[in-house]
Amino acid sequence: MTNYSFKGVQALRGFAALSVVLFHFRWNINAVNPGLGDKLFGWGATGVDLFFLISGFVITLSASRYPQGIRGMLSFLKKRALRILPAYYIILVFTFFLTGAMSTFHYQEKTANLISAFTFMPIISDHAPFYIDDGGVYGIRWTLNYEVMFYIFISAALLFAKRWIWSGVFFAISLIITPVLLGHTLSLEPEGYETSYPLLGLITNPIIWLFITGMMFGLLLPYLKWVSPKIMAFATFLTIISAAYFFSHGLFLGHGILSSGWVYALMLISVVLSEDVIRKYIPGVLLWLGDISFSLYLIHALMNYGIGKHFSTIGLEDGYGRFLLSLALSIVLAWLSWFYIERPLSQVKKRIFPLKDTLP
Repeated sequence: MTNYSFKGVQALRGFAALSVVLFHFRWNINAVNPGLGDKLFGWGATGVDLFFLISGFVITLSASRYPQGIRGMLSFLKKRALRILPAYYIILVFTFFLTGAMSTFHYQEKTANLISAFTFMPIISDHAPFYIDDGGVYGIRWTLNYEVMFYIFISAALLFAKRWIWSGVFFAISLIITPVLLGHTLSLEPEGYETSYPLLGLITNPIIWLFITGMMFGLLLPYLKWVSPKIMAFATFLTIISAAYFFSHGLFLGHGILSSGWVYALMLISVVLSEDVIRKYIPGVLLWLGDISFSLYLIHALMNYGIGKHFSTIGLEDGYGRFLLSLALSIVLAWLSWFYIERPLSQVKKRIFPLKDTLP
């Protein structure tokens, strides 16, 4: 496990992206065989929880290598910005033009949704844990609002010598102290707390415990090197089998640490600690999906809206054909985005920030 390179984590990232894509395309199967799409891929939304866990783990390892102070904070934020913003904004602009463009401004709610998308701001206070219109054109971006908030918290902690203690302080304020001061009973459910302010709902939502769980794994990793990779490889097998059983039987399909979160948390730590054993058995296609996972996550929504609206004009009706075409086009476009946007910027990032970690 040199240079913090984890093939297992990369494979999990690819799996998480694919699961979300299949979840959002399942309606095509339902159109032909009612309920079958839900049965096959209704669990796919849980991939978001796996993304959050991985993000907490990866960012903790990465942030530990930055120097204390303003320089470290700015370097961290610049690297994160190069990682997500170019692909995000380019795909967002394409989505804008493919889903109505200027007609958007004829509707107040659509205009507010677009502005929210550009600013990573939540706008709906009573729709936790999304705090935006998650069924709209830019709906999948709700997870990035949490990501950006997480980056801000971690970057602020880099100002201090005891960065992880200060991280704990910041998260304690947002997840424990603030809800208590507002008169709420503490909860771990992603429904969050009632508030008139969407941003306050976002920063206090218990779904953030997924990031913190991933953080804890990253912080504990140096103290767990004594654990046998062979034993953890067997544990990885058990967690995968268990997850398949739970999800296929409709168990733990919700968001949050008390639902799919704990299942994926066990899977993540097992995969990480068994890296030396399992890395040579990981299918290359999962690693490749891990490479393009961010673009795949962003682009696939176009198949239900912008690009997808034109499928009927070429004689492709809702059903298995559209399902397969949507999946294939999403993967191809995601690869193009990764190859021409993410990959070149990754090289730029390495030249500007020569920290020797290989986790994106």
